[in-house]
Amino acid sequence: MKTKNSWFILFLAAFMVACGNKYQGSATTVINEDGTCSRELSFQLDSAQLVSGVFNADESMLRWDKGWQLSWGIKGNNLRHAFPVKLKVYQTLSEQCRKAGRSATDTIVVYAKSNFASVEDMAKATTFNIGSLRITPRITYTCSRGLFSTTYRYEEVYPQQHIKFPIPISKYFTKDEIGFWLSAKNNLVNGLNGIEIDDITQRLKNKYTQWVVANDFEMIYQTILKNYSLIATKAIDKEQFVALHDSLLKEYTKEADPMALYSDRAKWFKNFFHSDVYSEILNNDSLMKDVTKAESDFLALSMFNIDYKLTFLNTDYPPSLCKLTGNRLMAKDVGISFCVIQKHTWAFALIGFVLVVSLVLLVIKRKKR
Repeated sequence: MKTKNSWFILFLAAFMVACGNKYQGSATTVINEDGTCSRELSFQLDSAQLVSGVFNADESMLRWDKGWQLSWGIKGNNLRHAFPVKLKVYQTLSEQCRKAGRSATDTIVVYAKSNFASVEDMAKATTFNIGSLRITPRITYTCSRGLFSTTYRYEEVYPQQHIKFPIPISKYFTKDEIGFWLSAKNNLVNGLNGIEIDDITQRLKNKYTQWVVANDFEMIYQTILKNYSLIATKAIDKEQFVALHDSLLKEYTKEADPMALYSDRAKWFKNFFHSDVYSEILNNDSLMKDVTKAESDFLALSMFNIDYKLTFLNTDYPPSLCKLTGNRLMAKDVGISFCVIQKHTWAFALIGFVLVVSLVLLVIKRKKR
C-alpha cells in the first residue's frame, strides 16, 4: 500500500510542477468599525503574465476587475514595485535566480489590493478559479450597540466543493476520519505517541489513495460501458464486461505501478483482456473529457492553499490566522469569523458616578433630618 501512497504524492507533485504555484497564495483582510474593509491577495504568475501584465484566465486562480491595484515584490521582502515587471528587470532577476538554483517565477510575488465600501462588495470581488470550479465566499458583518458594550461580528464562508467522483469518500472513511483528515476536526491522535500517530496517518493516507484510485477506475469503467456500442470488435460482450466489474476493480487497485497505470490506462486494459479494443475509447479525448475534468478539478483543489489573515482595526484583539485549503473544502463549508466585544468604560464610569452621587445625596438628606 505504501507504493500507492507514494504514487499519489508523486502524481500530485508532478501536477504541481506542471501548474506552477498558481493555486497557492495568501489573503489579508482588514475590517473597519464602520463596515468598510480592504483585502490584499498575494500569488504567483508565469513569466509571460509577469512581464506583459496581461492575465491569462486559464493560468490564474483569481478573477480580476479594475478595482484591484497590482504591485510586485521579492518573496520575503516588503518592498513593492509597480506591476507589471519590466522586461530588463525580469531578465536580471532570472539570471540571479538561475545562479541561486531557483526560478524567477517562484521568487516574484504579485500583490493585488482593493478597498471596499462593504463586506458584500468584497465578497463579490473575491472569486477563486480552481480548475473549472469557481469559489466565491459569503460574507456578513454586523454591529450591535448596547449601553455597556458594542459587539462586532464578522463571518466569511467558503462553500463546500463537490468533486464529481462516483464513489463518496464515506465509503472508505468514517465520519470522524473525514473530519480529522480533511478539516482538522475530531482529533484522533490525542494521547498517542509519535509512532502511534504515524501508524494512523499512514493508514489514512493509504485509504485516501485507495479512494482516489477506485474513483479513477470507476469513471473509466463507466465511460467504457456508456460507449460500448462504439467498439467495433469486442473482446467480450457487454453483459460479460458488466459481470467483471468487481474483478476488474480488484486487479486495477492491485497494480504494482499505479503511476504507469494512470499515464497509460489503455495499456492496462490491453494487458488484462489481451486485446486493444478498449483503446478506442480510452485514447479518445472527447469521450474521456468528463473523467479528465473531474480528476483535474480534484488535483487542482488538492493544491489550493491560502494562508489567511483577518484583522479588525482599532482593537487590542490579535489578528486571526487560518488556512483556506481545497482539502478542507472537500469536507464541508469553511468558515472564517471573529466576534469582538468592546466594553464602554464611559458607561461603567457614568453608572459609578451616578451611584456615588446618589449615595452622597442620601447621606446628606439623612443628616438634615
